[in-house]
Amino acid sequence: MDTGRVVYVSVFPGWVAGVTYHRGEGYRCWVINPEMTVLSDGEMHASSDEAIAAGRLFIHHSTGAEPDRGGKG
Repeated sequence: MDTGRVVYVSVFPGWVAGVTYHRGEGYRCWVINPEMTVLSDGEMHASSDEAIAAGRLFIHHSTGAEPDRGGKG
């Protein structure tokens, strides 16, 4: 199994989003939903910002919330 280094974690009510860095490959986003299932979009992103944005967008879409328009935070 490929292992990465956790570089960013963000929490939302009932959800966790994170980013791992995989040397030579890029950044991967993942989320943990309220049922404690770990999900990933399967994509490698060029930056941690792009990866966490993908995770946040997935959470907002899954919960029906309006996506935030800001950056990291």
